[in-house]
Amino acid sequence: MASTARAGVSRVELRPDLGLPMMGYGARRGTAAGRHDPLTARALYLEGGGGRLLLVEIDVCLIAVAQAADLRRRIGERTGLEAREVLVGCIHTHSAPDTGLLPVLLGGEAPAHVPPLFDAVVEAAVSAFESAAPARLGSGTAALAIGRNRRLAGGPLDPHAVVLRVDRDDGSPWAVVYVHGCHPTALGHDNLHYSADWPGAAAGEIERALPGAVALFVLGAHADVDPRTRGLLDLAIPDQSVGVKASEMEALGREVGRAVAACAASIGTAAGFEVRAASTSVSLPVHGADDHDAHLAALKRRALEALDLPDDLDPSLADWYRLEAERTRGLPAAEVRERLSRVRLLLRDRTARRFAQGLEADVEAQVLRIGPVWLLGLPLEVTVDVGRRWRDATGDLGSVVSIANGWLRYLPHASHFREPEANLHYEVLNATFVPEAADALVAAGLGLRAELA
Repeated sequence: MASTARAGVSRVELRPDLGLPMMGYGARRGTAAGRHDPLTARALYLEGGGGRLLLVEIDVCLIAVAQAADLRRRIGERTGLEAREVLVGCIHTHSAPDTGLLPVLLGGEAPAHVPPLFDAVVEAAVSAFESAAPARLGSGTAALAIGRNRRLAGGPLDPHAVVLRVDRDDGSPWAVVYVHGCHPTALGHDNLHYSADWPGAAAGEIERALPGAVALFVLGAHADVDPRTRGLLDLAIPDQSVGVKASEMEALGREVGRAVAACAASIGTAAGFEVRAASTSVSLPVHGADDHDAHLAALKRRALEALDLPDDLDPSLADWYRLEAERTRGLPAAEVRERLSRVRLLLRDRTARRFAQGLEADVEAQVLRIGPVWLLGLPLEVTVDVGRRWRDATGDLGSVVSIANGWLRYLPHASHFREPEANLHYEVLNATFVPEAADALVAAGLGLRAELA
């Protein structure tokens, strides 16, 4: 086994033009005006024990499932890897160019600036595959505390990062991969400079501490965790997504980088590692799928009542956002929250079929085994409690990977839908699928783990 364990690593810079629309914040005004730090595509290829896999992370906010599928297909054509052996993730920075997700969801083409970005992603993946050489691998965990639960005051957090160290055959560091659950949103909608946010600063710190290594950030169970520079999400506070200065963002990143680098430096590596990859799909219905037209009609009546609008009005999506701002201005905060929640429930379920491409979707669950590390890749933003369920079943080296192979909005734990004032929580108001979806996907992942083990 020692003679067949191999790895390959690559990093390719993305060079989007200035002047492009940026992605992640509805409150942002203006287009990209500068570059704070490089955007990249980073890839790690591993083979050992008869298995192989390729992990690719892109410094963008989101991509559609169809876009991820096309990237995996193109990578497979160049490498011979099967789709189940390739995970394409987004680090979820909100300071990167728009990737054309909405036009793709509507059956159109992404803007002209997107294909060159995706070409670079494919090149990063192929380069990692082609650079494969004998390698050593080790793993550990690093304690981290840069997050704050934005759903509940004092709510759960991802307490640590799962860390992988990959060495060349001579023992010199080659890659450091870490999985952690916290939004890369220290920079806010007021920022108009491209940036990988705090993971970019963390990468710099890790690579300075371990010369010769490439740092890869993998987004964990983060959906209800923001950097501690932010507070609770509140429907009653407009423009809450104002960020911190770049220097404060960088300080957060360096804090992460120091913790991960210290962990990586302490990890011993071995040549005889084993990797495996598998995937399956789970059919999940959207909210109200059984009688969707009647379901939407009822939600629409409640939303119109919430804004004191006539029941024969039929606003467009953009008009709903304009009207909710106009019709709730000056009202007490508690009343604003309740009224907006009724509008947002309608908008959630009205747009669900766009993301699911119908009233139900076959959602992929992908499991990657890397030595003792177990990763569950899901094309959703996963809350901490869902990630905990996976970790409880797989150990401290188990982690969910969010926004893996595309994006279908949020995945709250089933209990989140039953909490007091659950209808006011952003994660519930942006969940495409029924409350049981998280349980079904984790169960599918555990089934794959049993097969791979």
